[in-house]
Amino acid sequence: MKRSVCLFALMFAFAAQAQPQSREHTPDQARAREQAMAQALEDQARINALSYADAKRFGEKVQDIMRLRATAPEQAKTQEQALAQEAGQATVAALVRAAERGQALERAQTAARTQAAEKARALASARSHATEQERILSFHSDIRIGEKGDLFVIETIEAQVEGREIKRGIMRDFPTDYRDRLGRRVIVPFELDQVTRDNRGEPAAVRPFGNGVRVQIGNAGALLPKGRHVYEIRYRTRYQIGFFDDHDELYWNVNGNGWTFAMDAVSAEVWLPRPVPGAKLRAEAYTGAFGARGRDYTSSVGDRSAEYRTTRALAPGEGLTIVFAFPKGIIPQPGWAERAARALHDNKGEAAGAAGTLLLLAFFYIRWWQVGRDPRDGPVFPRYEPPTGLGPAGTRYLDRMKYDDQCFAAALLGLGQRGYLTIWQGGGAYTIEGTGKRGDWLPGEEALAPLAPAPGASGEVIGGGYNPTVKKAREDLGTSLAAHFGENLFSRNRGSFSFGVFIAFCTMAAMFSLEAALPVLIGAGIALAIILYVFSRLLPAYTREGRKLKDEIEGLRQYLSVAEKDDLARQKMPPRTPEEFARFLPYALALGVEKTWANAFASVLGAAAVAEAVSSYYQSSSDFSDTDSPGSGIAGLSDSIAGMGDSISSASTPPGSSSGSSDSGSGFSGSSSGSSDSGGSSDSGGSSGGGGGGGGGSGW
Repeated sequence: MKRSVCLFALMFAFAAQAQPQSREHTPDQARAREQAMAQALEDQARINALSYADAKRFGEKVQDIMRLRATAPEQAKTQEQALAQEAGQATVAALVRAAERGQALERAQTAARTQAAEKARALASARSHATEQERILSFHSDIRIGEKGDLFVIETIEAQVEGREIKRGIMRDFPTDYRDRLGRRVIVPFELDQVTRDNRGEPAAVRPFGNGVRVQIGNAGALLPKGRHVYEIRYRTRYQIGFFDDHDELYWNVNGNGWTFAMDAVSAEVWLPRPVPGAKLRAEAYTGAFGARGRDYTSSVGDRSAEYRTTRALAPGEGLTIVFAFPKGIIPQPGWAERAARALHDNKGEAAGAAGTLLLLAFFYIRWWQVGRDPRDGPVFPRYEPPTGLGPAGTRYLDRMKYDDQCFAAALLGLGQRGYLTIWQGGGAYTIEGTGKRGDWLPGEEALAPLAPAPGASGEVIGGGYNPTVKKAREDLGTSLAAHFGENLFSRNRGSFSFGVFIAFCTMAAMFSLEAALPVLIGAGIALAIILYVFSRLLPAYTREGRKLKDEIEGLRQYLSVAEKDDLARQKMPPRTPEEFARFLPYALALGVEKTWANAFASVLGAAAVAEAVSSYYQSSSDFSDTDSPGSGIAGLSDSIAGMGDSISSASTPPGSSSGSSDSGSGFSGSSSGSSDSGGSSDSGGSSGGGGGGGGGSGW
């Protein structure tokens, strides 16, 4: 901000100089002028993006803050912070800079205006001596509004050329790229039709500049003769009309606040496409520096037009901004489809996000329709036998369509129940010992054979630290289950889901590279994440054979989940015996209902009998028959069994593979409307530099 103020001060000092022998500007000064103009254009674009109501409200609050700075700086700071939360820090900064520049201009131009007026009178009386200072003698803009709201503009610029700044021609800048409150781009087109100088065609090149375009007029290989030259610039633009509840309007910066020359006179005339009674039209204007609300103008209204003229010369950095309000219906208001199409055209990042989201939805829906729909469910009723050929690990694997540590724990418990091994729990660890029995393995269980050594051999410990044997057995069980079932019973369709993740990633990358607004990026990321989550649940599907087994598993779950005595009485099921409890406990663990299963038997047999029922293959240092101690009783038994999965995870994780620090990876500590609400009040609405159009100009 400090640099910007200094640059504007330079311009003010130049405008106030009365000496005709102004020296040539250095390249550094030229660059400084361009930077100042670019800053003014950026501030102008940000304020132009505000609606009429916001421009009025925020402008008044900034004026209050500026007044308080001299008398109550703390209160001014508090109000500025509150306004920043409401309007955004960048918008408030632009408004404050504009107000500060306006105050500086008012102070610096008191003497300059007097000198400019005296010089204007002297030049008017002696035109032959008008070569003393380069300036704009007159700037007139003829603006015709088309039937569809297009603007056809003819700017007539009469310049006094002395070969100082204007050597080969002039440059005219036009803002075309704005940002709304969400940071989305709002682009207004600019099409140059023709440029003439002294009624003859003149070379002109249009190139990007700042947040708009620069029209460079003149021949690089020829110097202009000194004297008066009249330039005429014809161009057209669109999307400049504001549509409001009770009226429509053109809010237009006629000459722009970025000129480096003083202007003796500025005028404009606006035409509607068809006659409208003058009583229904309203004409207002603002003069001065960017953000100022001066009233140094006259205006008149006709049956279809309005005319504006400044009543004083304008110093460098000052402009004329007009407001031409007319009844609704004269210009057709764009519909939502047209506005949406324009928003996507202006914001390629948003367009990429919308296209990517629709593509992801379409791809996932097609793949779900092709491979993700489950066969129809069969009848589900309580089943008193496990699914044929499925052990506890296979049952959980098929039920959840994935492998986890609880599959491993259920497999161990199942082998223990069938007499292949015993499990001893104590001190936070589980010791596995073999019984020497061998027989038929259920799917995947053979991978656990290394954990069941011959009697007398040292048993494997799970949970006492990293155990490579446990780790390998865990991995081998998962591999064996996947190899056994393959895609015969279900498919998670990981290929389809991975391609969907790729589409989502490309969509976000495209939005980021095309500079989508941050709120839009966040919204798109959330939407894509939701889509991925939903289809991660929908894409996995059972085959017909897998669906039948899944129905059997659901029936077994119904049986294992029955807890109430009334339910027991209503169903024909095997009696509640210790053998029945021990037989199905591994399956209850596999299906996550081990506590319900244990409680159901404890209510019939008692906690001690339940613990005794599994003592042949599962023992613990805890006394599960003591129902008065915390962590004991049948709840302690079920918790102990369920906790085997966590111990397995610990035993299969090698040291150094994950961080135990509370702050992993952080290093060592210490290291836009311009009219008033009614009747043209002078105390509300826009300001100089607001609205469309504007920009600035200089010589080259």
